[in-house]
Amino acid sequence: MNPSELMWSVVGFLLTVMILSYLIGDNVFFRIAAHLFVGITAGYLTLLIINQILWPYLLHPLLSWTWIEKLWLSVPIVLVLLLIISQLPRFAGFGSIPLAYLAGLSAALAIGGALFGTLIPQSKAIIETFNPANWYEKPQLASFRIIEAVIMLLGTVGTLAYFHFGRKRNPENEAEKSDRPLIYEAWSKVGQVFIGITLGAIFAGVFSSALVALIDRVFALSETISRLFGGG
Repeated sequence: MNPSELMWSVVGFLLTVMILSYLIGDNVFFRIAAHLFVGITAGYLTLLIINQILWPYLLHPLLSWTWIEKLWLSVPIVLVLLLIISQLPRFAGFGSIPLAYLAGLSAALAIGGALFGTLIPQSKAIIETFNPANWYEKPQLASFRIIEAVIMLLGTVGTLAYFHFGRKRNPENEAEKSDRPLIYEAWSKVGQVFIGITLGAIFAGVFSSALVALIDRVFALSETISRLFGGG
């Protein structure tokens, strides 16, 4: 093992031990490692923003684009300046303009992503599973495909019903609202089952990923110890 590999192996070993020391309680070694992680992450993100956003989309166009093309850059520059000025208490109101723009853009992206990335593909997948032509491509799997289509339909309808929060007005008291229609309540119970299964699967995936990371770190510790004391 050359000196460079030895040094980084020791650094990785010490940082891993410092992080794992949290298992016995909060301590100064864990806090040092956490602060190092936060600082390195902040520095990396800063360089990433400079190299991937500021330079190609702001600084480089200012240096190389024509004056007409540079006029388009005035919009983000003004929004950035307003956001910076809003940090002063006297000009706090100026920050509402860029924040409103960011909120609207984020909402549009979220709605568009949910619509075109989830709802429409899910609907197409359900319609496709009920296509009889697909059931009999492999006759031995026809019954399995029918069951799969029914389960997908039940899960989708039940989940959508679970998130339906509409209420009928109470005819005796217009100011109050009665419970949801019985059909929605019944379907929402079905949706709870599918949501529970989904959350359980997500938790299992997160837990397995964390377990794999822990096993990897323990293996790295044992390998470092064997190299240091075993002459590997």
